[in-house]
Amino acid sequence: MNSALFTFLPLGLVITWGILLLLLGAFLPNERRSLLTSIAALGAAVSGVATLFSYQQMLKAGGTLAPLGNFYVLDTFAVFFHLLTLFALLVTVLISSFYLERENLQRGEYFALLFFSLSGMMILASSKELMTLFVGLEIVSMSVYTLVGYQRTSLRSNEGAFKYFLLGSLASAILLYGIALMYGVTGTTQLAGLRDYFLSRAHTPLSGLAMILMLSGLGFKIAAVPFHTWTPDAYEGAPMPITGFMATAVKAGVFALLIRVLGEGLVDLRAYWVDLIAILAAVTMLVGNMMAFVQTSFKRMLAYSSIVHTGYLLVGVTALSNQSNNQAVSALLYYLLIYVLSSLGVFAALTLLSARREAHTKLSDYAGLASEYPFAAFALSLFMLSFIGVPPLGGFFAKYYLFATTLGAQQVLLTGFAILNSVLAIAYYLRVVTTLYMQPTGEHWAQQQARPVAITAVLAITALTVFWAGFGPFNLGVFPGINSLMNWLQTASLVG
Repeated sequence: MNSALFTFLPLGLVITWGILLLLLGAFLPNERRSLLTSIAALGAAVSGVATLFSYQQMLKAGGTLAPLGNFYVLDTFAVFFHLLTLFALLVTVLISSFYLERENLQRGEYFALLFFSLSGMMILASSKELMTLFVGLEIVSMSVYTLVGYQRTSLRSNEGAFKYFLLGSLASAILLYGIALMYGVTGTTQLAGLRDYFLSRAHTPLSGLAMILMLSGLGFKIAAVPFHTWTPDAYEGAPMPITGFMATAVKAGVFALLIRVLGEGLVDLRAYWVDLIAILAAVTMLVGNMMAFVQTSFKRMLAYSSIVHTGYLLVGVTALSNQSNNQAVSALLYYLLIYVLSSLGVFAALTLLSARREAHTKLSDYAGLASEYPFAAFALSLFMLSFIGVPPLGGFFAKYYLFATTLGAQQVLLTGFAILNSVLAIAYYLRVVTTLYMQPTGEHWAQQQARPVAITAVLAITALTVFWAGFGPFNLGVFPGINSLMNWLQTASLVG
C-alpha cells in the first residue's frame, strides 16, 4: 500500500492540480483569474517536492517501486524525467503569467491543459508497457494540440494547431498499428516481454515492419526528418511560452519513451534498428541546419534548431546496447538537461521581448537589443553559445559526452557528421549574437518598459545553471554538486 502511494503520489498530485485549476478557471471571476498563475506555480513546486520524497522512499525500497508491475514504475530514469518536465512546467507557468496578461488570454483551461499534458509525460517516463505508453503519449498530444491553437483569433495559431492535429493523428495511427503488429508477433506489450522474446527467437519480416511503423510514429513526435513538416508552423503559431514547452518538456517526454523502447524492449534488435536511427539522425541534422540558415523568423529558426538537436539526440540513441546502456543513457539525459535549460531561457527571453500579439518575431526586430535590454541580450547570447557548444558552457560538455559515447559504440562516421553539423550551426547561432550587439538599435525597443521579476529570475537561473553545468567533467571545489549530478545520471539504468 505504501509502495503504491509513493509511486503514484507525484502523478496523482499533477492530475489533481489540473482538475483543480480547471474548476477554478470556470468559477473565478475574470478580475481574479490572475490567481491561477500562483496556484499553478505552487502545484508544480509541490509536485516536485513530492517527486523528491517518492525518490527517497524508492531508494529505501531498493531502487525501484513497481506496485503495478511494468505498467507504472518509479526508478532513477523516471525520476529524472519527472523533475526535468516539472521544472519546464514551472518555468512555463512563470513566463505565461506575463504573456497571458499582455495578450488578454486569462482563461482557466490554459494551466489545466499544461498539467494534464505533464501527467502524460510522467507516464511516458515511468511505463514499461506499450499500450500504457501510447495512452500517455496521447494525453500529451491532445493537450498540446489545444494549447498550440490557444490564440483563437489568430489565423497563424489556428493553422499551426490544425496541421499539428492532422499529422499528429496520422502518426498516432501509424504508431498504434506498429504496436498491434508487434503484439501479434510476440504476444506481449511488455517491454521486458519483448526483450525476452527477441533474446530467444529470430527477427522476422513482420516484426521488422512493426518496428519501422513504431519508429515512424515516434519520429513524428520528436520532429525527426522527414516527419518534421508540422514543426515550424506549430512552433510559429503557438503562444511563445507553449512553443518553449513543446521544445523542452514534450521533446524530453517523447525521448524518454523512445529510449525506453529501444534501450530495453528492442535492444536485442539493435543490429536492425541502429542503421535506421543513424540515417534519421544524419538527415535530421543536415536538413535542420540547411533550413535554419535561411530563416528570418526567430521562432522558425528555433524550430529548425530544435530539429537539429533531435538529430544530435538520435546520434546518442545509436549507442544504446546491452553493453553500454548506462553510459549511453546518462549521456542522453545530460544532453537533454542542458538543452532544456538553454531552450527554456531562450523562450523566456522571447516571451519578454516579443511585444503584444508577438509583433517582434523576426530576427531583425532584435537588432541592437543589448543597448536597451543588456541582461536579456547577454542571456540570449549565452544560450546561443551553449547551443553551438562553446566551452566551458554546458552545451560543449553535453556534446562532448554524447559524441564520446557514440564513438565508443563504433559510430565513427555518424559522430564525425554530427561534429560537422555542429560547426555548420555556428553560422545561424552567431547571427543572433551579432544582431543583438552589432546592429543599430530599433526604435521600438525604447518603448519597451516591462521587465517582470519572474522572467528575469528564470533568465538568471537558467543562464547560471548552463554555465555551472559546463564544469561537470572537472573537479572544481567552487562548484560542489555537479559531480554528484554526473554520478547520479550514471545510475539511471533502464533495466534493474
